[in-house]
Amino acid sequence: MPNSRVVSQAATRRLLKQQGRAMLLELGYADASVSAIAAEAGFTTGAFYSNFPSKGALALEVLDDLQSEAAGRLEAIFAGGRDVSTTIRATRAWTEEVLASGWPRLELEFALANRRNPDVVSTEGKRNRAAADRIARLLEQVVPGPQPFTPYRIAEVILDLAFGLALRRIIDPSVTTDHVFDLIDAMVATGGDFSSDATPQVLVLGSGESGG
Repeated sequence: MPNSRVVSQAATRRLLKQQGRAMLLELGYADASVSAIAAEAGFTTGAFYSNFPSKGALALEVLDDLQSEAAGRLEAIFAGGRDVSTTIRATRAWTEEVLASGWPRLELEFALANRRNPDVVSTEGKRNRAAADRIARLLEQVVPGPQPFTPYRIAEVILDLAFGLALRRIIDPSVTTDHVFDLIDAMVATGGDFSSDATPQVLVLGSGESGG
């Protein structure tokens, strides 16, 4: 039979993390205080520190969860031979959802607040590279034929563009993803040929074939 004290501590930790996630996403890393997180979850500050060594430790767990969940949803979008235009629309909606979630601001504030902490910098670097690895594996599955760049290099470019877009959105909330996905739509429709006589194409992910 489970130890009631262990079960109780696990429940406390779960509630603190749940409340912490909500407040970190809503308020950002700087404004979500440990005392407020604990109080909103119904516990003392001491209870918080009994479960997490710091706000940064909680934030890292939350960021890990957010990254894993978002990657899982993106992989589900790309799974199974969908028409490219359908996949692009779903990816567009996914991107807007991520940008509106508070996750980009949390990432930026956390990175800035801990930029002089070598342990956090190392951990964040590993998490960043893991994201690139996951995107690269996805690209290997859905991009047909040989490419001039490795999947990992393309994944790095995607991440660079994503971080840049997220930063712009934080600075100016009116920024949308329209320009990015309009360009992607045009590239898919013309096969990357923007000349006036380019023939639109319909592609199916993973098939390596196109048709009129």
